[in-house]
Amino acid sequence: MDIPQNIKNNFIVRRDYLDWINKETSIFVYLDLTNMFHWQDVLGWRFRIEDVVGQLFTFPNIKEVKVYYGLNERDRENSEAFHNRIKKTGAILRPNPPKVMKFIKKDIDEALFFQRRTMTLFDGKVKEKIYELIDELQKSGIILEEPKCNFDVEMTMDMLDDAEKITAVMLFSGDSDLVAPLERLKVRGKNIYVVGVRDMVAGELHRIKDKYIDFGKFYTGKRGYIKSENPALGGTA
Repeated sequence: MDIPQNIKNNFIVRRDYLDWINKETSIFVYLDLTNMFHWQDVLGWRFRIEDVVGQLFTFPNIKEVKVYYGLNERDRENSEAFHNRIKKTGAILRPNPPKVMKFIKKDIDEALFFQRRTMTLFDGKVKEKIYELIDELQKSGIILEEPKCNFDVEMTMDMLDDAEKITAVMLFSGDSDLVAPLERLKVRGKNIYVVGVRDMVAGELHRIKDKYIDFGKFYTGKRGYIKSENPALGGTA
């Protein structure tokens, strides 16, 4: 039996979160989806974007939800399919047209595995083993690339453009680069609410926020997904 979302909210979501949302007149929500996907490693489970947006829209004072996510031209078909899933939720996919992901080549060296300070803690034998592993990886010809698609500028511009329409911002991100626009909004009397997970929200955001919302104690949707729902595959389920 499907449980109505408003009942899930009342029994699963922390009461102070609900009290805050209900007191606001006009909330705009901004989701940095790439940033959010990293949360899943800490949480130990995976969320569905449909469930996140669907839950947000059950609150009448959440007026708009913007989702920021790039286009992978190396897998365009699946990437566009995932974009379509986002659009079907009623959220606004930003930017428009989509921003293309870049792939940054990563060097295979000790910095790939450890911070410099951590390396100083190892004795000679441990370091020798580490360098042997690095040497083998370099000889293998493996190329490591990291997808990159930042939305700091786009999110900043959107938040400032929306300022006259809102009483509060609800930010799903832990990125410290978003502090500057949030400071401007706060000066203009807007409330700042940051949604995140432990150890993945910058201290600067904690200092400027009016309230922090633990995503794991807010989200009521499906935890985990079948293969066809995997955002990496752009599934249509």
